[in-house]
Amino acid sequence: MAPLASIGFYLALLTFPDWSGAIEGSRYMTTILRDMTVFAIYALSLDLLVGRAGMPSLGHAAFYGSGAYAAAIASQRLATSELTVTLAAAIAVSAALALVIGLLCVRATGIFFLMLTLAFAQMVFAVAFQWTDVTGGSNGFAGIARPTFGGLETSAPEALYRLVVIVFGLVSLLIWWISRSHYGRALVGVRENERRMRALGYHTRRLKLSAFVLAGALAGVAGALSAWSFRFVSPNDAGIGRSVEAFVMVLIGGAGTLLGPIVGAGVVLYIDRVLSSAIPFSQAVLGVVFVAFVLAARQGIVGSLRAALVRVRR
Repeated sequence: MAPLASIGFYLALLTFPDWSGAIEGSRYMTTILRDMTVFAIYALSLDLLVGRAGMPSLGHAAFYGSGAYAAAIASQRLATSELTVTLAAAIAVSAALALVIGLLCVRATGIFFLMLTLAFAQMVFAVAFQWTDVTGGSNGFAGIARPTFGGLETSAPEALYRLVVIVFGLVSLLIWWISRSHYGRALVGVRENERRMRALGYHTRRLKLSAFVLAGALAGVAGALSAWSFRFVSPNDAGIGRSVEAFVMVLIGGAGTLLGPIVGAGVVLYIDRVLSSAIPFSQAVLGVVFVAFVLAARQGIVGSLRAALVRVRR
């Protein structure tokens, strides 16, 4: 997407509550866009592993859920709703958890890496489910206070929406910068040929671990935003279903692209939240869409469009 078009799209997204008032159901649309944006951050964080570093993970929800619980628990235990405190707690906890898990997982590759991430995520899910005194167990953690920043409240839906979109913009800029940096190119090199990167003098295990921790921290940010949006966290936020959801978003949208995970998040949330109210088998539709892209368009929506444009220009 061209820079001017990207800026225009982002400004339209940021100001959506201001210019959409005349549209019927604009408040509902604002809520849907907010949730799509939260999951776009989550999908971007996973794509840093899958699309950039070539580490397909089925345990990414461990960091999403830990970030959500950390923000909620920090707000309750510290008796504060200050954004800098609760968001910092979410980032710190999810990054620390990613560091511990990553130290063990990045030693493995392929299916072994995939299964290790899944196993650790299930452990996090079990802790969230059974540690009732802290997490609320199967009942979840309800009544989460929405954050304040420098005295500014975000309890109003429009204010929280703008906070989510601002964080989304910052995360997108970070991913864009990484993709064009020497660090990002090194991650792609590890994905394409790890043995050659080692021969060139790169410490590939450290590169993979750094990507794993950064992706975990960003997933924690998405989890905190989700906790504030729904004012509720449950063990399902750290479960395998949430991990698979992010994986589907990345693959449908197009792995290894900035726009792909964002588009994938929009498609999945549209089917799950909007289409489900119109037809009773929306999950089957999502399954069919996923299978179709796996079999016929493995580059995802964005990757396929790019390939089509290249063919047209020839």
